[in-house]
Amino acid sequence: MNNEIKEIVEGLIEMSDTRNPFEICEYLGIVLLYEDLGPEILGYYQKTESNHEILHINNQIDETLQQYICSHELGHAVLEPDISLSFFIENPLLVKNKPEIDADKFAAELLLDDSLAERYPTFTLEQIAAAENVPLKLVKLKLSNIFLS
Repeated sequence: MNNEIKEIVEGLIEMSDTRNPFEICEYLGIVLLYEDLGPEILGYYQKTESNHEILHINNQIDETLQQYICSHELGHAVLEPDISLSFFIENPLLVKNKPEIDADKFAAELLLDDSLAERYPTFTLEQIAAAENVPLKLVKLKLSNIFLS
């Protein structure tokens, strides 16, 4: 699935001419709603019965985290468009790890390009994450995908 996710992301970047997840949502007609989701919920993807797609993003988190959340939730919208929050509520015993990992892989491919290791040859993973303003787990996912390809 790693290469499949990479190909999907590359296609989206080529079609929309951007890596910006907010602009890609606009390009795809996905509605972004910024709202106070409380201290525990950072965001979620929703597909309505009338097939409208909405990304809910917590407006209480900083812009860097909002970008990651938007990328992650966009991953859900693109990779599993029929699995939204309501699906997990209706199917509480379903293992949620795979969709979450795939959405993070999607975010890593979207937010980090393949030249990452070349641009930061002497940096630690933590330093790369700080330089790129992304969570450490995305750097780990991206670099593992580069080296496994």
